Amino acid sequence: MKFATATILAFTLLSGCVANTATVSDYNGASVKVQTTNLVPVKDQIEVAKKEADRICALGTSKRAEYASTRQLPDYSAEHLFLCL
Repeated sequence: MKFATATILAFTLLSGCVANTATVSDYNGASVKVQTTNLVPVKDQIEVAKKEADRICALGTSKRAEYASTRQLPDYSAEHLFLCL
């Protein structure tokens, strides 16, 4: 019983330590794909991805990123598609 309690406690503590970072996986001038971990809430994933997409879309132009879709990847990450408008 102590092992189960310790395991649950450790998992709870570690789950709060997942870094929610955004990585650009594709950019073609008209759209940008941003990958995030899906070990955090979707709202937080999209918030971080949107900031990175806005930064990328604004490079050299005054375009902004508009969310289009999310695709779940098999390696515990999600890929968010944004259109540069």
